[in-house]
Amino acid sequence: DRDSDVTGVILPSDNDLPDYKGNRSNKSVLTDRDYHYKGQQDDDDFEKLILQEFDLALRKFITKIEDEEITSRIPQVDISKLKNGTSTTATYTHPKDPLIVETADIVEYTIRIFNEGDIAGYANVVKDDIPQGLQFLPQNETNTEYRWIMVDENDNETEDVSKAVAITTDYLSREQEIATGRDNLLDAFDIANNTLDYRDVKVAFKVIAPNTYTGIITNKAQISDDEDENGNEVTDRDSTPDEWIEGEDDQDVEHIKLLYFDLALRKFITAVDDTAVTNRIPVFKITEDGKYVYEHTKEPVEVENGNIVTYTLRIFNEGPKAGYANLVKDDIPEGLEFLPENTLNKEYRWVMLDKDDNVTEDITKAESIVTDYLSIEQQRATGRNNLLQAFEPETMESPDYRDVKIAFKVTEPNTSDRIIINYAQISDDKDENGKEVTDIDSTPNKWIEGEDDQDIEKIKVKYFDLALRKWVTQAIVIENGQEIVTETGHHAEDDPEEVVKVELKYNTYKDVTVKFRYKIRITNEGQIAGYCTEISDYIPDGLKFVQADNPEWKEVEGKIVTDQLKDTLLQPGDTAEVEVLLTWINASDNFGLKVNVAEISKDKNDSNTPDIDSVPNNKKPGEDDIDDAPVILTVKTGVENVMPVVGIVAGSIAIISTGAIL
Repeated sequence: DRDSDVTGVILPSDNDLPDYKGNRSNKSVLTDRDYHYKGQQDDDDFEKLILQEFDLALRKFITKIEDEEITSRIPQVDISKLKNGTSTTATYTHPKDPLIVETADIVEYTIRIFNEGDIAGYANVVKDDIPQGLQFLPQNETNTEYRWIMVDENDNETEDVSKAVAITTDYLSREQEIATGRDNLLDAFDIANNTLDYRDVKVAFKVIAPNTYTGIITNKAQISDDEDENGNEVTDRDSTPDEWIEGEDDQDVEHIKLLYFDLALRKFITAVDDTAVTNRIPVFKITEDGKYVYEHTKEPVEVENGNIVTYTLRIFNEGPKAGYANLVKDDIPEGLEFLPENTLNKEYRWVMLDKDDNVTEDITKAESIVTDYLSIEQQRATGRNNLLQAFEPETMESPDYRDVKIAFKVTEPNTSDRIIINYAQISDDKDENGKEVTDIDSTPNKWIEGEDDQDIEKIKVKYFDLALRKWVTQAIVIENGQEIVTETGHHAEDDPEEVVKVELKYNTYKDVTVKFRYKIRITNEGQIAGYCTEISDYIPDGLKFVQADNPEWKEVEGKIVTDQLKDTLLQPGDTAEVEVLLTWINASDNFGLKVNVAEISKDKNDSNTPDIDSVPNNKKPGEDDIDDAPVILTVKTGVENVMPVVGIVAGSIAIISTGAIL
């Protein structure tokens, strides 16, 4: 042959056949259907068959949670590998980390069907499972629009939600296209324009898993039936419809996760007046069984009436979800007075509430106080970072926290044990977006024992208590210029105190002077230092006050008083003593029992705390700031004068009460 050589044609190997171009002057692109590709010589030729393949792919992604549109999970498509033939699937890039949801949230998923093949066709049926933790909503507007129906474990249609394990839809089918006129046909992959045709269906689920659920909820979707543009059965080149096979591209998953919200509150005193208290700050620890605890003493702090006590309320975020302590509430117990004009209270935005939780400016109606200092609104208004970050035990030593402080003035309570308990709690909280949120283990604005969004702090009001004891130390008899002093041997602790008895001779008593020396001891039996600024002595009938004998005393309104101890500061446990010397009024009708009574009539301390068990100057028997000391004078005939002796007088006399004498 003049222009052909039977030995000149070199056929390529089987592996090289797809790239075979024949004559080397041929076009380099082998996909031009209208071009005739020449053989190597004119006595040889070839024809290429372009095998068209059907190939649908599915991607699933969340597009809405409640009313919040989600755009960050829409798949980004890269067709380079699909175009150059190195892969039968495009590259779809979209996040698959679990999205955070709350119990009762409505989550909307979008299922997007792409046509990656050479043949146009339909995703006749799309199937979606119903995982544990999600509830399908048959009456939901989205679900009815996209024609979802429930199927049981045998793929039979059911209307019983409890039996449904999956849902299916024919929304994208050829039949629905014919019935509605909606364009459901997925065109073949357009290589020239680098576009993949796609159609969407959407489905809505309700989250029914509790916030305590720690797992990831995975929702699966797949194409369960497809057909070509003419309604014929077709084989997908890399997938098996209605069968879940890992790695196939006609199926996809999407994940959600519930992160529980958990704020905790601890309350502790940080100052009393200007003195800082540093030993009550809570220390966070994780126990062996994984519980979170805060170690700090709850022994009452001792305070005095009038002290300004500063409390710190510390809010911790123990959960994996960030949020805000939008409102913090504190009660106003009896014995504490809220100070609306206090600088600290103004700084932390405390306002008073009445018994119905309504704001009030009347302090007499205020039963609690509340502050929005840590709220998301205050963060927006001030720029202050109030957001409590999620707790990550693996990387954080302790939970994130924020503080608010409050100042109260101590007033004298009516409680018998004098322990004042102050209650605080979180009354409203929000998630990081300012939405309502449910705390995993607490109920805001409701005091429930054992919950961790509340705490107490205690103070013990130190009491003031001065006590008085009076006793006779000497009986002094003066006769004919001779003074005989008899020591009684009595002590302040004697209870009852023996009556001091003096017997006089009848025929000489008129020439005798008898005096009694008394001691009065003041003891500070309380917890607050103070002063006994005045002692009163009520002189009984038959005894008289001689000013010369008692230069530190003076007569006032029918009694005698002394202020000898007005500048003597008595610390708790201290004692101080004074003396008074009284004289018997010598008269024939002035024998018998004489009971002398002394009382604390004035006292004071720096905190103006009243005495816990006595009222000064009230002459009330039985209180410990009043005491008596009895003496008795008798006359004896026919014997020599008996010098004063001490003895127990008949019981009926000895027990005569101070009150009866007064």
